[in-house]
Amino acid sequence: MDKDTSIDIILLLATFRCFNEQLYNIKGKHSKVLKMKFNRLQNVARAYENEIVKLTDNSDELEGVYDCLMEVIQEVKEQVYG
Repeated sequence: MDKDTSIDIILLLATFRCFNEQLYNIKGKHSKVLKMKFNRLQNVARAYENEIVKLTDNSDELEGVYDCLMEVIQEVKEQVYG
């Protein structure tokens, strides 16, 4: 695997972990049928993230990109709400 592909994979996995965290942040905000579908999505996202962690052995590269992406998400939230 070349370096560009490795970077793309790490970015994708970190983005997915951010997606999962954002799902967690809005947990409990839905009702009825939508809540059931949301809970399924969250369960799948949690299972996928657990597999990511196992596959990457919590690599420093992945954690670094994940932390950076979460900071960007936090900054965007502050701009939207501030």
